[in-house]
Amino acid sequence: MSLKNSLWLCAVIGMMAVPLTAETLQSRIDAVPEGGVLLLEAGIHHGAITIDRAMTLRGVPGAIVDGDRQGSVIRVRADDVRIEGLTIRNSGLKLGKDEAGIHSTGDGVVIMGNRIESCLHGIYLREVAGGEIRDNSILGGTGSGLEPVFDTLTEGTPRAGGTEFCAVALLNENRRGNGIHLFSSTDVRIEGNRIARTRDGIYFSFADHCVVADNRVSETRYGLHYMYSDDNRFYRNRFTHNAAGAALMYSGGLTVEYNEFSGNRGTRAYGMLLQSVDDSVIRHNVFAGNTVGVYAGNSQRNALTANRIEGNYIGLRMGGSSADNVVSQNAFQRNLHPAEFAGEADANQWSGPQQGNRWQSTQSPDLDGDGVGELSHLEADFLGDLRQQFPLAGLLSGSPGLELLRFAHSRGKLPSLPTIEDLHPLVIADAP
Repeated sequence: MSLKNSLWLCAVIGMMAVPLTAETLQSRIDAVPEGGVLLLEAGIHHGAITIDRAMTLRGVPGAIVDGDRQGSVIRVRADDVRIEGLTIRNSGLKLGKDEAGIHSTGDGVVIMGNRIESCLHGIYLREVAGGEIRDNSILGGTGSGLEPVFDTLTEGTPRAGGTEFCAVALLNENRRGNGIHLFSSTDVRIEGNRIARTRDGIYFSFADHCVVADNRVSETRYGLHYMYSDDNRFYRNRFTHNAAGAALMYSGGLTVEYNEFSGNRGTRAYGMLLQSVDDSVIRHNVFAGNTVGVYAGNSQRNALTANRIEGNYIGLRMGGSSADNVVSQNAFQRNLHPAEFAGEADANQWSGPQQGNRWQSTQSPDLDGDGVGELSHLEADFLGDLRQQFPLAGLLSGSPGLELLRFAHSRGKLPSLPTIEDLHPLVIADAP
């Protein structure tokens, strides 16, 4: 090869090895006309970047936007922006500045099919009206210094240290951000996302009229953390192996249906916590294998209907400040303690007009074959106060003596023992 050709080849190779700089990517974005499309080729594109006009930023497979730990990787400051098909990584780690993989204040943003890793918050929407967050994979909790590797979150149960995720350095939980964070926003649809190892999976604060559907969240503090947000709908989500599946607080007008809350265990773990939640519908959900399946505190006028509550240490805990809730058509199965309550048991209704609940120890006969017992079912919490004041009392759970008391109580109400009375217990095998 001639010297001239050799020098030309070295120059070409040198240009190929130069990474795309932040200025190069930002200048390419700035050159896109209103409503235009920028297609990023495979390779590492360095941020952080700002999008200040309606446009689409789309990546081919292998396109990576790396924030180099400098603030939010992609800042959206315009309406009607689409971000699709990118791997986004290495945001800054300053919680006080809400740094994120994608931080948006623009209305109608569409964030679809991205993989977000090693960022503080995954996706943060602030004061937006309308938008869609769909089919993204978000892995949080990674610290600086190691290349994070994120394999696909599947329908199974990802576990730290397992084969699904490669080993990464984890930030302390209190220093992590949330997978998807909505603040003071309305009419956002969050669908089909996979989230793991963030502080909270999906966080709502003052966010109304939103839909959350078909998401999978695991290994977080709260799979769904929800405060001061009204008239939202949650369906077909799966919250597994978190400190708590969902913590819903200070809100009303919610519809929570066809979700799974399972394997959320710990000393204060819940499948779903309702704190000051009113006028909401919780139906057709599965609460399985949790420390407490459902806890309702200071919550009024809610309908808990046709849920499957099984395999929990405590199936349903009803706080004394909760009243006028209707609990009907639920199946309580294989819980160590089906129900625990404080205050007056009759502050809430434990059956509907024609159907109550299926209790794991019901003895009521069904003389006319309609699947509803002819006699009321009595369900007492024998250890409730003792268990809360003296945790070791829980060792008596399931003991022969306690089961004998339960049997005697089902035959005739024992005096001075707070008792749930279900007027129309279900006895059919295929109750919900």
